[in-house]
Amino acid sequence: MMKKISILLAILMSFSLSDILAQKVDGRISISGFQNGQTLKEATAVDLFKSFRDGTYKINFSYKADNVGKRGLVVFDMKTSVRYNGKLISETTRSNWPWLPGDMFVPIESFDLISALQKFTFDVPSANVREIKKPDSKQYARETDLPLPKGKYEVTLQMIGKPGSDFGTLAPARFSFEVK
Repeated sequence: MMKKISILLAILMSFSLSDILAQKVDGRISISGFQNGQTLKEATAVDLFKSFRDGTYKINFSYKADNVGKRGLVVFDMKTSVRYNGKLISETTRSNWPWLPGDMFVPIESFDLISALQKFTFDVPSANVREIKKPDSKQYARETDLPLPKGKYEVTLQMIGKPGSDFGTLAPARFSFEVK
């Protein structure tokens, strides 16, 4: 009987210690400057990149970390999902980006939004105003700013704490825009 009580106490203490020692990250990612569903004034992926770079649109990230090393450094995977007229056109993840706790702006280069839009623009030449001429179509697309195909875009940006610890849940940033 004493042995059972001792085992039960040991199990309860291990659960309590795991809660005390668990690594926790609380935070959020958001986009400023976008109103969901707005008509995008930028005509190309490069123009959109420039608007992020110039601060017209900003990716804001804030987090607090408890029991995560002595500096609170957390490694995140940066996940980007892009939908065009409801269809998933790109989903990518960039692994192992270290971040320190606090409030900060995240550069658009941390995510694959611009490259996904650029690639999609090339992959859908029939939706573009300009005609892509063969046989040098790849070279032409690299050297030319093609307009984004007309339609509705939905973007999800996520920062996912690396597995192995209880990081909690960071809500993804979602925004949408339309190209007319």
